[in-house]
Amino acid sequence: MPQEKILRFADNDFWSDERVELAFLISRVTRVLRRRFDMDMASLELTRAQWRAMLYVFRLSNPTQTELAEILELGRASVGSLIDQLERSGYVSRVADSDDRRVWRIVPSRLAVSRQSKIDRAGRRAAAELFADFDEKDLRDFRRCLEKLIPSAE
Repeated sequence: MPQEKILRFADNDFWSDERVELAFLISRVTRVLRRRFDMDMASLELTRAQWRAMLYVFRLSNPTQTELAEILELGRASVGSLIDQLERSGYVSRVADSDDRRVWRIVPSRLAVSRQSKIDRAGRRAAAELFADFDEKDLRDFRRCLEKLIPSAE
């Protein structure tokens, strides 16, 4: 009997809606891209959570723990543990903010800066493979479409 319910649900209009299919496809593409990047980051002994955090440490230029928590969609305590791991492995350090001594900035270490080019190359390689069949117009159009999704999703 449960099998019949599953089949009835799978046959409904929900699954034939192109928007639903696109939402699932976007999710699948991000999973594939993360797994691809995981393989490259394994040589640097960085977990997914760690390499994602490092990307934002570089991109946001010395973010606070709160800023990292928001962008990574994690709690402050979880990000604190993640920063502890990165600090122990020599990738970041905490530096007191010059304007507010209660705030700590997350700063990439010399080791992280020396490995940034490898992280960048891995990201460029993964993106090049992912978008190999896209020309510049395709990329601009695709970006425009994705950017239109954000306001309605937030």
